[in-house]
Amino acid sequence: MIKNLFTTSTLNEQCWILLGQTKGQVTLARKSAKSEGQPTQVEFDHAWLLEREVLAGDVAGFIHTHPSGILRPSRKDINTMRAWVSCFGRPLLCLIACDNEVAAYEFRSDSCQGVRVECESFGTQYVVVRT
Repeated sequence: MIKNLFTTSTLNEQCWILLGQTKGQVTLARKSAKSEGQPTQVEFDHAWLLEREVLAGDVAGFIHTHPSGILRPSRKDINTMRAWVSCFGRPLLCLIACDNEVAAYEFRSDSCQGVRVECESFGTQYVVVRT
């Protein structure tokens, strides 16, 4: 877990799409396209996400808040990540923020439960180091 450099000022979940590049075992990503949802769910612009991936190929995953304080993927998070990994045909990251901390998980396949990975943040930039 790392200390998060942004605070969650709402009781509703928030989500950002992570854009970035992976070199070897390190991913450098930044938050983009913020959206806000309900206390236990959040939607994002799926069409924008797909277009961005087709045009730039730099979707690294997602970061979203859990106002409940739980720093692990929910069943819905796992199912959603598996679907996007299947769609993109490659691993994606799922970062979860709450209580000023962030936990990072890598979804390596469409059957993965999420593998905890190391993560560091620098302002709005997140560097994820896979183990």
